[in-house]
Amino acid sequence: MTGIGSGASLFLAGCVASCGVLLVVAGTSKLYRAARRLPDASAVRRALGMTRRRWRRAEAAAGGLECAAGAVVCAGVYPVPGGTAMAALGAGFCVLLGYARAKRVPGGCGCIQWRAAPKAAGRVSGREMARAALVAVAGLAGAAFLRGEAGAFGRPWFDAGIVAGGAVLAVLSMRALPRTPVCGRPVWWPARATLRALAGHGVFEAMAESVGPFGPVVRYRRAGCSQEFWFTPLPSPAAGPGLASGDRAVVFQARYAAPGGGLAVQASVRDAPAAGDWPDRAIAARDSMLARRG
Repeated sequence: MTGIGSGASLFLAGCVASCGVLLVVAGTSKLYRAARRLPDASAVRRALGMTRRRWRRAEAAAGGLECAAGAVVCAGVYPVPGGTAMAALGAGFCVLLGYARAKRVPGGCGCIQWRAAPKAAGRVSGREMARAALVAVAGLAGAAFLRGEAGAFGRPWFDAGIVAGGAVLAVLSMRALPRTPVCGRPVWWPARATLRALAGHGVFEAMAESVGPFGPVVRYRRAGCSQEFWFTPLPSPAAGPGLASGDRAVVFQARYAAPGGGLAVQASVRDAPAAGDWPDRAIAARDSMLARRG
């Protein structure tokens, strides 16, 4: 890398500094929760199996380490130690969150939280995993490439890097994806986002238990604010070869009750639908999503 006048170097330094700011904010929130002794229901604490007293100590230690590493990264005076510490923290977050996500431990990340959560809602999201990975990558990039960027505050390319990195981190830190104002559908990948929400709905679980499992291909169409998902039940081995997989369709009509509200679902079984009745768009769903739950 070239000196401080390099636009690419300054832009990268701004992106790395935005991750350092995130570490400072996350560390401050952990210190605040530990000092106030707020109850914690995060997936990380549940995955580690720590008691609340031990977790408060670990939370305070992690918060102090995050604040120190973030401050060093933002200062830019020691890019190698600061970047290495941030990369280690990001890698550690990835391991912990990945384990909690793989084990389906209830509760979110709890990385930036200022109030006590009333209950453990949801699980570790992919955005939280991506945010931890971004912190690790930014730390590695800062340790490997940045030299002499201290004092770059106020330079256009550095400020642009802070804005770009902060925008990405803000999107990854959102508790819920942005939705359309009228129908309340997710703005990004609405079909797949609604399909994931449908797979965890009680109506879907009841239908999967009674007529499932479903095939891996889902037919989809949208009419106004309503979304239809057509599933093909797989014939059970006990039924024999007399029933073909396309003889029935389980149709779920889903729509969001209000912007930011929950998913309202209606289900029906249609026998031998005509070829023209099937929606044109096909979505490949994961087997784990459509498997019968018990």
